Amino acid sequence: MMNKTQRLQRWYDDNETADSLLFGEFMHLGANQTILTVGLHGVEPDQDSVILDLACAVGGNARWLASLFNCTVFGNDIDQDAIATANDLARIEGVGDRCNFIVAPVENTGLEDSSIDLVVSTDIYDIEEVVRVLKPGGRFLLSALFRLGAETPDEIAAKHGLEVELRRDITELAQTFLHSKEEEALLLQKSNIITDRQLITVINNALRRRGGHHMLVRWRKGG
Repeated sequence: MMNKTQRLQRWYDDNETADSLLFGEFMHLGANQTILTVGLHGVEPDQDSVILDLACAVGGNARWLASLFNCTVFGNDIDQDAIATANDLARIEGVGDRCNFIVAPVENTGLEDSSIDLVVSTDIYDIEEVVRVLKPGGRFLLSALFRLGAETPDEIAAKHGLEVELRRDITELAQTFLHSKEEEALLLQKSNIITDRQLITVINNALRRRGGHHMLVRWRKGG
């Protein structure tokens, strides 16, 4: 049986993109376990909590939450290879009985209405689906880029019956993270581990994630 490192390396080998190599199992910018810890401070899950890691990729956050809080976690993604990897890693880490990874789009997770205590996400996907699956009093924790002109956390709250409980501007952290990934990509390119085209892809993707404020926001559903 492969260990965690070997299984992740197989994922990297099978997905020959610089983004996979650079961003690792958490697959997102500026949001990591430290960010999640800040966002969950004061409302930590327990063993009875049910959590959804929206667009989970290989389930890094989902597995961390299941391991730390012994809670039940769902994770969805449209990438079948990512979901297969997430399931394998959950078994390797001994949390396979607490993690449920499913192939499903963000706008139709297939989960029951009002079945989730906490949704975590690293992008603003489908707020209506998030609100649908949240229990009354459930929370939505998001770390994402709010582009200039986009709906603000307060506007989203007013539109969808949510209350803003936490709002932190982490733009400086996100920009530092992006810059470090660009430098890592340049080092990989100079070492002939990634191609010139892959380097350009990383830089272009990083640039597209700029132009606004990267926010850590936690909403609470009314009821």
